[in-house]
Amino acid sequence: MKVREAQFRRVLDRGGQPFGEVEVSTDHPRDPQMLAYFRATSDSEYALVNLISNDADYEVDWFDNSLHSAFEDVTKPLFSSPDHMSVNDRDEFAAQILAYPGIAEALDRNL
Repeated sequence: MKVREAQFRRVLDRGGQPFGEVEVSTDHPRDPQMLAYFRATSDSEYALVNLISNDADYEVDWFDNSLHSAFEDVTKPLFSSPDHMSVNDRDEFAAQILAYPGIAEALDRNL
């Protein structure tokens, strides 16, 4: 899976820990739009902790629509099932996002 575009969106606080949210466009056929969540590690790097598919359709998702799941956690299906990517691919995908212009700098400023 290749990153086509990435944009830092915001910092979220989950359980007292800050996470950087990055919107990612990919070449993945089923989930081309994703939200990647990074946290700072003890060695001044960033770990990709969650990957959420972003299938929001604002015509139907502007209200609580139980018939459509706009955001789905795809971390495990993409990175740990036997017929999908491995842990090395997860690290490579995270590196692609962090190498996109402005992403690492935005995380440095905000986390």
